[in-house]
Amino acid sequence: MPASTEDALSAPRIEPLLLAFCGILGLIGSVAPTGALIWASLVAEHDFLADTVSDLGRGPHRWIMDSGFFINAASLLGLAIGSAHIHAGTKRWTASILCFALLALVIVAIGLWDAFGRTAETDGMSVHTRLTFLLGPLYLIGPILMWYSFRDTAPSMARLFLISALLWAVFATAFKLAPDWIDGGLEKLAIAATLLWTVPFSNWMTRRALQARSEVN
Repeated sequence: MPASTEDALSAPRIEPLLLAFCGILGLIGSVAPTGALIWASLVAEHDFLADTVSDLGRGPHRWIMDSGFFINAASLLGLAIGSAHIHAGTKRWTASILCFALLALVIVAIGLWDAFGRTAETDGMSVHTRLTFLLGPLYLIGPILMWYSFRDTAPSMARLFLISALLWAVFATAFKLAPDWIDGGLEKLAIAATLLWTVPFSNWMTRRALQARSEVN
């Protein structure tokens, strides 16, 4: 006899299909901006060191970068859902879920503003720039929060999370302070640093789904 809804809710279990979907989406979406960046660089005039990713997001080829970042936003939302499904039971884990969700929201907002919003600046700072400032603390705090949960069970992955946070802080800050001739390269290094958090975690989530499936079988 199938279990009632009340029984299922009182004894929740891992759903391997949902978790695998979130993990695979996280992997695909993590590398999507890199693929879009390479593609857009090949078809548009782009100086890797001097030009920023935002520069690639303008003009006739902007749909390439927009697509990459929208896929990235979807993957971050998927990681938020997957993290909530296998909640570690701590407040730090809850906060890291919110980081994933807010990152997805900010990235979508940046893409939509660039596509449909005004381009005029307010008090010397555009809406696009204001939104990008929100990425700084989220990509810094998110991996640090998850480091606490994995430092004993998966220390190697936990170290990658700390390295991701450190490199992000260094390169993102340098990007904001650097002269125009090199800021684009620093921005790309900052984006690459985030992969040390999202890719290992997505891979872990996928492996956890396979483990849960084998336990069910």
